[in-house]
Amino acid sequence: MFNNMTKSLLGLGLTLAVFGTAQAYPVSAQLEITGSSEVGITGHTLNVSGWTLSNLASSSLDIIGFDFTIGDTTRHFDNKDSTYPTSGNKTITLNSGSTDRVDNISLSFSGFNRTEAYLFAVDIDSDSLFNQWEAFNTVLFNNGSAANSVFKVTFAGGGILSMTLPETPVAVVNGKISTYTFTLTGEVPVPGTLLLLAAGMIGFRTRLLKA
Repeated sequence: MFNNMTKSLLGLGLTLAVFGTAQAYPVSAQLEITGSSEVGITGHTLNVSGWTLSNLASSSLDIIGFDFTIGDTTRHFDNKDSTYPTSGNKTITLNSGSTDRVDNISLSFSGFNRTEAYLFAVDIDSDSLFNQWEAFNTVLFNNGSAANSVFKVTFAGGGILSMTLPETPVAVVNGKISTYTFTLTGEVPVPGTLLLLAAGMIGFRTRLLKA
């Protein structure tokens, strides 16, 4: 039979083994931005582009937040002419401010499960000219000396993946329609992992005291 000390050490080893394998979840998110050089082909132009955010996580973690910077700050996102619908079982909360002209998109979600996608449309205008036609691919990236856009996705539990858009990403072109795809892949902490470890350590200490 094992004595209390041996049982405690075995229990701690098991706890640490579980902690080591469960402390992170593999997650992945994908953002596609699609625009057309002509109005009416897809319902979006390079100025008002169509965006698709997808939760590709192999784990069960929901996406709870999405943030995206403008890149070239002499331009802005026009909230008035952008569209952020409620889709499926997802509840959308806008956090990018009450003004129509903003330099970042900030969305929070409830119920954005893996394998689901959220589709929205974003209008980009010049700061100096109202409703000036602007091509998103020369504002968010490929924009000379201006900074490229940064986007980040927050998963349930607070884990965050982020990316600075590359300077010259390759588009998939179908006629006059161009689609740029950006994929985030990594690992984030599992909600409650630290609580699991703490419980194991408390149990181990209690056994030691009783030994």
